[in-house]
Amino acid sequence: MRVLSHRHLISISLLIFLITSALVIYSHNHQSSIERPKPGSVSFGPTEELAQIRTPPRFESFKTLFADIAENVVPTVVQVIPTKIDTVIFSNNPFYQFFGDPFGLNEFFSQPKRPQRRPPVEKRQYKQQGLGSGVIVSKEGFILTNYHVVDGADEIEVKTSDNRSFQAQIIGVDSLSDVAVIKIKEKVDNLPVAYLGDSDKLRPGDWAVAIGNPYSLASSVTLGIVSALGRTASNDFNTYQNFIQTDAAINPGNSGGALVNVKGELVGINTMIYTQSGGYMGIGFAIPINMARRIMEDLIYEGKVNRGWLGISIQDIDPATREAFNLGTEVKGVLICDVFKGQPAEKAGLKRGDIITSVNNKEILNSNQLRNVIASLHPGEKASIEIIRQQKRIVINVRIRSNDHKSHHSSQKYEKPSPENKKEDISTKLGIKASNITSEIRNTLNVNPAVEGVIIIDINPDSQAAEEGIMPNDIILEINRKTISSTDDFKRCLGKVKPGDSVLFLLQRDNNTFYKAFKVR
Repeated sequence: MRVLSHRHLISISLLIFLITSALVIYSHNHQSSIERPKPGSVSFGPTEELAQIRTPPRFESFKTLFADIAENVVPTVVQVIPTKIDTVIFSNNPFYQFFGDPFGLNEFFSQPKRPQRRPPVEKRQYKQQGLGSGVIVSKEGFILTNYHVVDGADEIEVKTSDNRSFQAQIIGVDSLSDVAVIKIKEKVDNLPVAYLGDSDKLRPGDWAVAIGNPYSLASSVTLGIVSALGRTASNDFNTYQNFIQTDAAINPGNSGGALVNVKGELVGINTMIYTQSGGYMGIGFAIPINMARRIMEDLIYEGKVNRGWLGISIQDIDPATREAFNLGTEVKGVLICDVFKGQPAEKAGLKRGDIITSVNNKEILNSNQLRNVIASLHPGEKASIEIIRQQKRIVINVRIRSNDHKSHHSSQKYEKPSPENKKEDISTKLGIKASNITSEIRNTLNVNPAVEGVIIIDINPDSQAAEEGIMPNDIILEINRKTISSTDDFKRCLGKVKPGDSVLFLLQRDNNTFYKAFKVR
């Protein structure tokens, strides 16, 4: 038997090592999409990083970094072309649409009626096309896009970057977050799938690449950074907003497209721009992929979005409120203005005036963040909520339920009573005129019978109360933490307030409860 030399053994060992390493790398780069631990056969894009840019690039490879990203991500971004169809009846006779007998002559002559020859009529369809973008998120043909891109569409065409065209159908939409899921109708092979990242790991200053179809220019790639996180674009409390702000150029047609990081991972769905001209001005917004994925999975598996619900009214803590509650500047959190009867918060023991500082060990900094954190929890889950109550920190466990409550908001404004009905009007201190809540007021403003307080019927426009944002039709529930049940309570509590004192109102407006604090001049 031939004995191998030491040199031969080293060569063979090195060869075995190289072959093994190559097999491991090949296997890892070609592993299939991760299956979700939910019923159904849908498998979403893998969450691991792209193989060719797995590790942070060295300086010498930076010149090809963004070209590598574009090469791998562009195929996963599609054009979404929604079409609205209107049918119009058309006739060559201009009177046909208005009269069967154009001049009504048969009404005046008794001659026998002869069969009339009707002018030719035809139905014409008018199609109005839009343009947006979408991201392929599964090999089965599911595509993530914006609600506003496909809203009202009768037909949806999807075009891929390799010039293939497919018809798609809407699987589900969520107008509150502007997320929609569509799916290619036919069975299709060789679909590239986006790599889903973790948007919670983003930081302001991170590189960001936006890919979409602005102004019908397919597969456009723009570069920028993450400008800010947790942005809101409006004061609509019925929507869920937690936008990534970026200065990567986003224009009309980019909606529904991809925002990716330097690893090629999908971290956001581009959704809107801030503009005064209709075009790019350096401020774009994207829905974080963690939020979009949660909604997408609910739409696919459940057919609707099941958001968590606590049953509280909340507000941010401004300096005046902080002083009124004797809170240090280091305290961060959100103030509970009201706790709805029979809802999870009340059952768990949360109270009006509690300050929520964290949920499941996640620090809470503002009310929008709290709404999104609670909404991201599934009904039935338990949440560990840390609060401050009377300067003491307490942890309360709450079982979250679904947000199936109905809003009783009324846009009808209550008109000031006529002079004969203002006998109980009292106290113009602070520019406020208030009245007890009558049955007429309750019916007009849809005020819950359980609500006790006084209603503001007039505000002096030059007063401090008006400057602080207090408005007619606001209901005063408390003053300086004292319950207000009548105008007598209102007068008694305000009678104790002197110039220079801090005053804390608990108000209800359009069935939303909030605190208002300020120093009396």
